[in-house]
Amino acid sequence: MNEWVLTDVSLVVRKADLDPGEVTERLGLQPTAVRAPGADRWGPPGETDGQWRLTSDERTARILPDQLREILSAAEGCEQELHALQREGCTVSLAVYGFAGHGARIFLPADTVSRLARLGFPLTVTPNLNDR
Repeated sequence: MNEWVLTDVSLVVRKADLDPGEVTERLGLQPTAVRAPGADRWGPPGETDGQWRLTSDERTARILPDQLREILSAAEGCEQELHALQREGCTVSLAVYGFAGHGARIFLPADTVSRLARLGFPLTVTPNLNDR
């Protein structure tokens, strides 16, 4: 079976009135992308939440399990502050994205699943099914 390709994993913080600079200060991490609240011509229609994102992709870690480990390590390093942001109304999640061809699959090692569960943040998995 084929594996997903061109994968990335992100730690995402969202809120309607999010100040991405404040999130950067509080977490002590430099994001790979931010979006101020309001309409975004490049984003999905109707999505107006501010967003702070730390992403690992094939430029920083070659395979999906390594990308997940990299983002999990970052999240674990500021776990208390991420939970504080949640209590203040932010949505905190981990997102996996990649291209999934016919019969493609992803593999999540057991230790990675345990780390995800311990953190308690939702995991979203979004396959791109377009032919490349």
